[in-house]
Amino acid sequence: MLKIIRDSLLIEGRNSPRLLSDLAGLEQYIAESYNSRSFIELLQNADDAGARRFVILRDGQFLLIANDGRPFTKEDFESLCRSASSSKIRGSNIGYRGIGFKSVAGFAEKIHLISGQTEATFSRKRTAMELPEVTRVPLIRIPHELLNEERMQFEKPVDVLKEQGFKTIFIFTDLIVSSIESEFSLLDETSLLFLKNIIQIDIRTDTKTIINARREQKNNQTHTINLAGSNGATVWTILEQNGLSLAFIHDENGITRLNEQESVVHAFLPTYEATGLAVKINGDFSTDPSRTRIVFDERTTKITEYAAKSVINIISGALNNIDEKLYAQFLIPLIPFTDPKITRLQRRSFKTIFLSTIEQNAKDVFNDLRCRPSWLNVIDYDQLTESLGIRSIPRKFDASEGLEVFLRFLGAKSATFEELALGIEHVTLTLAGAAEIIAYIVKLNMSNNIAADAIKPKWRVWPVNGVLHCLDEVKEISATLDRNFVDLIAEKVGSNSPFRRLLTELLDEQGVSKILPQENRKKESQPNTGIVLSDQTTPKFTKETFSKRLSLKRWRSAEQQVFLLLQGKGWDVEDVSRQNIGYDIEGKTLQGREVYIEVKSIDYPGQSFIMTSNEEAVARQKGDAYYLALVYQTNDWLEVAFIEDPVSQLALTRQCRNWVWECTSYNFLPNRIQLE
Repeated sequence: MLKIIRDSLLIEGRNSPRLLSDLAGLEQYIAESYNSRSFIELLQNADDAGARRFVILRDGQFLLIANDGRPFTKEDFESLCRSASSSKIRGSNIGYRGIGFKSVAGFAEKIHLISGQTEATFSRKRTAMELPEVTRVPLIRIPHELLNEERMQFEKPVDVLKEQGFKTIFIFTDLIVSSIESEFSLLDETSLLFLKNIIQIDIRTDTKTIINARREQKNNQTHTINLAGSNGATVWTILEQNGLSLAFIHDENGITRLNEQESVVHAFLPTYEATGLAVKINGDFSTDPSRTRIVFDERTTKITEYAAKSVINIISGALNNIDEKLYAQFLIPLIPFTDPKITRLQRRSFKTIFLSTIEQNAKDVFNDLRCRPSWLNVIDYDQLTESLGIRSIPRKFDASEGLEVFLRFLGAKSATFEELALGIEHVTLTLAGAAEIIAYIVKLNMSNNIAADAIKPKWRVWPVNGVLHCLDEVKEISATLDRNFVDLIAEKVGSNSPFRRLLTELLDEQGVSKILPQENRKKESQPNTGIVLSDQTTPKFTKETFSKRLSLKRWRSAEQQVFLLLQGKGWDVEDVSRQNIGYDIEGKTLQGREVYIEVKSIDYPGQSFIMTSNEEAVARQKGDAYYLALVYQTNDWLEVAFIEDPVSQLALTRQCRNWVWECTSYNFLPNRIQLE
């Protein structure tokens, strides 16, 4: 086989010396284009040969790269020698151009090949001696017989590799050290993510590194991959649709967002193209010869559209609560890193084209989706949209950073007051929600954009002693509106005057005076002189109370620390700190009792802290189900004190700084937990 192919190529070289010189130039171009990616190309070739293992071995002056895949056939060997010649079919194999192997010309002057019965040497010096009439010869074109004296120099490591089951071995000599070191440093273990066969990369150089991949099929669309290497272990979920794959990384809590630097497109192997989303995307994209940049031809356009539709299907499925396992867990990583409207102004790239393709394909999917307006809290918004059958973002995604911006880019709109007003008389609002609705109407009324009679007579939005009434009921019982309700409106509007003016349009001046509380009323309570809370109602933390090992890191926020503490105790809790609903954590105790916890970080025990009017109103409404968690953190310790029903237990002073409640006196009786 060697003689037949060698003689044929020598004849071609003698007949076309200029062409051979041109091929030498092409080889140099390929080596430069594939800079620091030669190992990856050899990895791809091994995967195409069905290899399960891939090894890189440094032995003195030699570098050996081997795999246990199918040995070279005559067609394989001829493709190796010829530029841009390959028997591989695009889509069924990772590499299809037949030029990737030429990239190794960038880090070695001589290459030997041992594969099954095939043994050969590639050497510029020997080729030049065979073809003296050619001014410039390529390294990988004319194969030569492997000389016994050369074989003896690396026979021992080759025999070891053969005994270990490796069938194809490349031996590189006269190495260019700087290029080799660059290759080692840039070999990315995520290169295994989208390979079809290889499960282990073994690097035996000055330091031994083994990268293992374990694949587990979950269903016909998803499988997980566990990658373990020198940088630690990572877990990935791969979602496959229409010949396209999305890769989602895991943290200790499950699927999470991948960092922006790693969120790149793979054409089976990693490129330099950013996806714009917190995932990796793999498909049969067209690339430049270096396989690092995407080429935007018809095939790439088609694959990009498949990817866009997959993203839209996942988002739509998650918002419609179709399948928690299949859709909801994948949603957050699909939120772009930057506002898509800003991204579209950037230079043309895969990221800009991909986001534009998603936008075009989402035109009719999200037009009826309504986003929560900023003036209404998520709890009452959920009640109203559910009662009216309005399609909205589920509460569990409400605080997902960037999601609303992305959905607006895809066609979603804010729910209008007119849409939501239709449901007010059919739901029981929270006190905070009632105040937000009235405050919004007051603001519109101030600018003459709405009349006072927009407040319908049947609306139960007027609280007396914590119970919501319609306005006629308040007048009938000659009651006074709750002070915290009026304070909440004043806080949102800026003062009490606009609210009073709106009320005069609904009532006469005398009626307004009756239902508004006196301006100088003060909260009467005694300073907390020591709260004794039962173990049934207040979380206590000792080693024995935790259902799983805690790992509290110094860098975490106070809210995250308390959340992990409660989770470790076995409570069923949810972090709602970004939803602006008057508390940071909600959930249930082991006994099934509902709890609502607002976290306050203090710099020292005894430091005063404030509660917003919204927090105070919610605390009053929730009573002994509402807790304050006071968090004091040092370099080594976390101290958390829980105060149940703070409105009743603490002395809160109403301060006129955007209407807040200040506590200056309390006992700090913390649980103490060591930090890592």
